[in-house]
Amino acid sequence: MTTYHDKITKIKSYPEFMKIPVNDVELILKVVDKSEKTIKLLTEWRNEFWDAFPEKFTATNSSTIQWLEKQVYEKEDRILFLIILDGEVIGHIGTYRYNQKENSAEIDNVVRAVRKNQPGLMQKVTKFLINWMLKELKLRKVQLKVFSDNFKAINLYERCGMRTVGMIPLKKELTEQGWKWTEIELQEGEYADRYFSVMEIDSGIK
Repeated sequence: MTTYHDKITKIKSYPEFMKIPVNDVELILKVVDKSEKTIKLLTEWRNEFWDAFPEKFTATNSSTIQWLEKQVYEKEDRILFLIILDGEVIGHIGTYRYNQKENSAEIDNVVRAVRKNQPGLMQKVTKFLINWMLKELKLRKVQLKVFSDNFKAINLYERCGMRTVGMIPLKKELTEQGWKWTEIELQEGEYADRYFSVMEIDSGIK
């Protein structure tokens, strides 16, 4: 088992708070739980901020529980943190998709659902997570995918030191519950419906 997997497994087994240094407020990351309150929040936010995700469907409490169990708790390389400001859950952020060959992983599920009068809050959270992934998980680089037309998010990640290193073409496909953006390889004469920007930051260690 790698350092990455070992650390993720340990944190899931023994959930701990990670305090983010911010003046005058208490800002922490906490491993997501399956309480009724948390499930309700995650479901509401998935439906409210659907345009930030690659798949559109109507989430329910039941589907959220199933997603947490199958796609978060049972995945060795995935963890999701609740973002808690002064005792209130205001969003979430996580990491997954460990690539052993590159010794890298991705940031995902970045959502700030509750707005507070705290400028630069998500920048602080994202920077903290990046540093934690590079130093504590011993990664060589941290990556993420963001829709290329989401300029606000791209600007945030650039302020965290990340840079765009590639583009992934996407095709919109209908599903039983809605639709999803599927990664494709363009053939000559084909056009993409949309793109992911691939962004990354490395540890500087080769």
